[in-house]
Amino acid sequence: MTTRGIIFDMDGLLVDSEKIYYQANIRAAKEMGFDFTPEDHHAILGTTDTYLRNYFKAKLGSATAATEFIDRSYRNVATVVEADGVAIKPGLVDLLDYCDNQGISRVIASSNFRSMVDDFMQSTGLQSRFSQIVAGDEVTHGKPNPEIFLKALDRLALPAPSALVLEDSPNGVMAASKAAIPVIMVPDLIAPTAITNQQTLATVGDLAQVIPYLEK
Repeated sequence: MTTRGIIFDMDGLLVDSEKIYYQANIRAAKEMGFDFTPEDHHAILGTTDTYLRNYFKAKLGSATAATEFIDRSYRNVATVVEADGVAIKPGLVDLLDYCDNQGISRVIASSNFRSMVDDFMQSTGLQSRFSQIVAGDEVTHGKPNPEIFLKALDRLALPAPSALVLEDSPNGVMAASKAAIPVIMVPDLIAPTAITNQQTLATVGDLAQVIPYLEK
């Protein structure tokens, strides 16, 4: 069936933000006297604020410490984005131009806060290129639960086979699979696994490489 709408993740897929988060988390942890590890970063990729708070409550021993760490990290992210902006991912403009030419609708489905999504869209100038946004603070359950993608699909007003999810993380791929929406993985920090390979239509190196799959 022809793809009539695309659901985009944001962090690590549209914008090169995961590295900013990683460094912001390392800095916040250092300020508080503990280590933020690559394993910590992988564990929280694509999750919700509630999951983050529970994860760091368990790691740090209290909800107060978890809140302090998360607040420090978000301040660090905001400082970097305000000073340096954030880069868009390779191939994005080509893909968006193709979607414009073909009349393919787009919606963002991000686990991040709506305010953070809006900040990144404004910083990159991408806000005019997406008709709608579903953010992590607008759903009850985070990825790999399919809720956010089902809500995005509803915004597109399309049946699942007519939509396509683009994701960079295994959690996101699993969520799309549970929603029964076709998904292509564009890996960022985490490589595809045997499981994600079974759940995806394909794994590609950048967003422009999605275009041939839309032409089939």
